[in-house]
Amino acid sequence: MTTYTNAQFRSILFGLGYLAKDFANPALGFPVTTDNSPFTGNKTLQAIRNFQADYGLLVDGIVGAKTMAKVEEVIKILQYELNVVVNAGLPKDQPFYGPKTVQAVKKFEAQYYGKDERFVTGVATLELRKYLDAIAKQIA
Repeated sequence: MTTYTNAQFRSILFGLGYLAKDFANPALGFPVTTDNSPFTGNKTLQAIRNFQADYGLLVDGIVGAKTMAKVEEVIKILQYELNVVVNAGLPKDQPFYGPKTVQAVKKFEAQYYGKDERFVTGVATLELRKYLDAIAKQIA
């Protein structure tokens, strides 16, 4: 199991749409962040709880082993499906939400939502992940 730093976990929360875009520093390449501070703020704790609720985990706002394992699973599935649908070339052994994943999500958004800048964000919300999953199942 991957043990994420707080910055890596925050990037995942941003990338999966659980944290608002205004928390990420665009100069650092949203949704990737280098903020490695403890998980304390109400919005961050609520983002963790929302992720936990969406995936049937204990909703406690604590990033423990089960939450980390589920995040790793979600990212691996996301990256696999992006590889299937848009030939993203993402590695199978790097379950992180970094610049390559952001670009792959943008490529998917541009192909399936149109090139309207409002829809090409690099953020794989739950709605987007469900749509991607349906398309990947048709292709695979």
